[in-house]
Amino acid sequence: MKPPKPTVPTPDELNLREFKFIVVTPENVVETFNELKGDKAIFALTAKDYENISLNLSDIRAYIQQQKEIIVIYQKQWD
Repeated sequence: MKPPKPTVPTPDELNLREFKFIVVTPENVVETFNELKGDKAIFALTAKDYENISLNLSDIRAYIQQQKEIIVIYQKQWD
């Protein structure tokens, strides 16, 4: 006897917020600070750290895709 089909809710649509990176260099630091409105903070990354963030996001996307495929397999099992 097959177990009852699980009720799996459809996840909400992912709506990401827009953001932008501003590259601050010694040549543009004063101008950039003057253009920024409100509170100011600077976050710095090395090229390697930026690459790691990019690779992490790629790994997260791949992991999510794998999870989607697993869910489809489970859903097909009960069809």
